[in-house]
Amino acid sequence: MVSVLWRESWLKPLSIYDIETKVCKFCKKTLEDQDFVTSCEFCDIGVMHDHCANSHILDKHKDEVEKKIELHKDKRLHDYQ
Repeated sequence: MVSVLWRESWLKPLSIYDIETKVCKFCKKTLEDQDFVTSCEFCDIGVMHDHCANSHILDKHKDEVEKKIELHKDKRLHDYQ
């Protein structure tokens, strides 16, 4: 069985002044116009590209992700999910 994880996706335009950084905290590349960014819910690494967060979370927080999957496994999805 495959577990597909739902990440809350809010489209909220921010400037680098709002997030107080110009670079991704994972790959260290400059954040460009209309990059999708997020942060890690398990640590304080900071703002990073959405795809970098996927790598970071799966590499550094696999145990926490598996615990969260078990915790929410039997919860019903909302209509919009």
